[in-house]
Amino acid sequence: MISVGIIANPSAGKDIRRLVAQGRVVSDQEKSNTLLRVYAGLRSMGVERVFAMPESSGLTYAAAREFEGDIKTEYVQMPPAEHGGATARAAAAIVEDGVGCIVTLGGDGTNRNVATAGGEIPMVAISTGTNNVFPQMVEGTLAGIAAGAVASGKVTREESSRRSKRLEIFIDGELEDIALVDAAVSKELFAGTRAVWDLGTLTDVFLTRAEPACIGISALGAHLKRVRLDDPEGMHIVLGDDRSERKVLAPTGPGTVHEVGITEWTTMDPDDRITIELKPGMLALDGEREISLLPGKHIEIGLSVEGPWVVDVPRALEALAARNVAMTNRS
Repeated sequence: MISVGIIANPSAGKDIRRLVAQGRVVSDQEKSNTLLRVYAGLRSMGVERVFAMPESSGLTYAAAREFEGDIKTEYVQMPPAEHGGATARAAAAIVEDGVGCIVTLGGDGTNRNVATAGGEIPMVAISTGTNNVFPQMVEGTLAGIAAGAVASGKVTREESSRRSKRLEIFIDGELEDIALVDAAVSKELFAGTRAVWDLGTLTDVFLTRAEPACIGISALGAHLKRVRLDDPEGMHIVLGDDRSERKVLAPTGPGTVHEVGITEWTTMDPDDRITIELKPGMLALDGEREISLLPGKHIEIGLSVEGPWVVDVPRALEALAARNVAMTNRS
């Protein structure tokens, strides 16, 4: 049976950055409508089953009802998800189920939680969060077609997807957590609202990618060196202040362009580990404060090229179209 996993985060795009910046709001209705279009794309590719994360807003319910005659929707056996830990738990169950592809609706944080489940299953990441670098702005029907094409084997993982990188956080030598885009060392002592919006509190930034079209913390790196999703390197930046000789002007948030001082920067190679000296403090992963930097703990950040597989939707659709043309010509 051709199966696809779906993880739609109802809380994505609803953090404090709606108040301190001009971040967009993606309503639950729009997320539900996106999933209707995703299901239509999945059906066209012969997908027979969706294995979804249950969540409090019931984002998948309308699509499940609309397509129940063609696609069977099942839910992970767990309480409705309302936080990141639940998302990671649902992702682990979906990976274990062995679906052919996973569709996510959320931001960088949502996809980080999904990626903690590991596995080699390709992801179609649809952007519905705030500072989105990892997920794509893609129309739901096209996302569904791409996911269905990968899950059904009409296109292969290798011709449709790219392997991303990840930052790995080690505490006393043990892997504690990961980040897909950025990890930032903050002088803040508490998680608070979790979302990072004041760059003046940051001392160091670690990046898996830095591209001019990105927004958020990773935009800082694009003015130093371009690092793509699948380039085998990352970046470490030590931030400065108004007195710094070098400054970059970057879109650090929706509707927000800041000039930020840079003290120094260097590229990171795979398996490099850099020790975090600031303690106490907080470590923000993909824009959200997650880990307390405690005295007496040895904390390192490393770069790995073994991140999740990411479906490049245009690339997948091109491969599918080329295959259809070839079959038509043969007939």
